[in-house]
Amino acid sequence: MTEKKIQDWRKIIVALREYGIYFALAAVVIAFSILSPEFRTPENILLILLQVSVIGILAIGELFTILTAGIDLSVGSLLAIAGMFSALFAQQDSPQLSLALAFLLPVVIGVLGGLLNGSVIAGAGVNPLIVTLGTLTAFRGFVVWYRVNPIYNLAPGYRWIGQSSLGPLPLPVLVLIAVAALAGIALNYTRFGRYVYAVGGNEQAALAAGINVKLIKLAVYVVSGLCVGIGALVFTSRLGAAQAISGEGFNLQAIAAVVVGGASLFGGRGTVSKTLVGALIIGTLFNGLVMLNVSSPVQQMVIGGIIIGAVWLDGVLRKKM
Repeated sequence: MTEKKIQDWRKIIVALREYGIYFALAAVVIAFSILSPEFRTPENILLILLQVSVIGILAIGELFTILTAGIDLSVGSLLAIAGMFSALFAQQDSPQLSLALAFLLPVVIGVLGGLLNGSVIAGAGVNPLIVTLGTLTAFRGFVVWYRVNPIYNLAPGYRWIGQSSLGPLPLPVLVLIAVAALAGIALNYTRFGRYVYAVGGNEQAALAAGINVKLIKLAVYVVSGLCVGIGALVFTSRLGAAQAISGEGFNLQAIAAVVVGGASLFGGRGTVSKTLVGALIIGTLFNGLVMLNVSSPVQQMVIGGIIIGAVWLDGVLRKKM
């Protein structure tokens, strides 16, 4: 292959990485708009944004771990614990102090869960997949053991954050935008963000440059837990109830959003903006498939196929570069 053809291939690969996801989102939207006229209604568009809000928040936290070549499988189970304890203090006729705790507790629990994951992964050097698979199971077992019955009748003041709107946009969407903006600033304009990319790009080189790799790895799981706590608050408030089964499958959807958004599971590459586009693609797919009366098992097969395809494409593009 001549040098010119090699350069042309590299330009095509770069273009695919930079702009392919936007064409993919447009293609999915156009396809479902043609197949189902109800899909393109303003009400359904707002519904998609609402559905994406929680997964988008979780995906942003997941992005931080994946950028360091890690992963967090426990986000859905941790969300269930955080949401359950939040709801315990948010029931009807709760005093103001209890409501304040209902807003604070999910964030604290999320951070503690992330701290647990990060401490084992960074401190003991255990594979993140094994650690978070273990905490996924342990967290889910704990919340089911603690309270298998759902909690309903949450206070109106608590439900406000998940069920109200500011202008045309639902408040959960604005929370997602705020989290995305803060995450984008952290990754693009701070030393911490540069260190996260450095650790994921080449851990040995990061160590040689004097970066505290263990501290960075610990920090990204704390960030993931923080996002889980915020997501749990938004999800429980929006649902108006807390259940032990909350968050099941959210880990796969969050990971799919990050991977579809162009982040590499090998670490060192990924952006907040494209992660949001990835979340929109996943949310749009779920919404469109439901409108077409596609069964839940088939929906899961589609998402699984997307994850496999995105990882395969990432591997191919890495070899071509």
